[in-house]
Amino acid sequence: MVWPEPPNYYEAPKHGFKVTLETPQYPIINPEPSIGDALTNMRSENWSAVAGLAAFGYVAGYFFGSKVHWAKPTALFTSIFLGKTGLLWGMSDSAHRLMGFKENSKEIAGNMPHVMQREAY
Repeated sequence: MVWPEPPNYYEAPKHGFKVTLETPQYPIINPEPSIGDALTNMRSENWSAVAGLAAFGYVAGYFFGSKVHWAKPTALFTSIFLGKTGLLWGMSDSAHRLMGFKENSKEIAGNMPHVMQREAY
């Protein structure tokens, strides 16, 4: 009987750790977008969600913090927390569009000009 070789944890892994169980329904622009790619391809509705959640966090934090006489620190904390939550949600949405899991016609026009149709003159 031959024993298998134990894994060497100091070597680079031979396969990625991400497993995708679904196939993209739209054209793939970037199969593995970086943080910068996700940030630069966020749409205006994503940025408005970030701003809206941050504004709502400030108002809600001020309201709930005023009950314990700690209105401004609570407002700042909840504003930053919900703004960061909105930013992560928007980046995830943007990354899913770049990987082809969501509708990405605007991203194709902006990132892949060779795919655009020629205009008739």
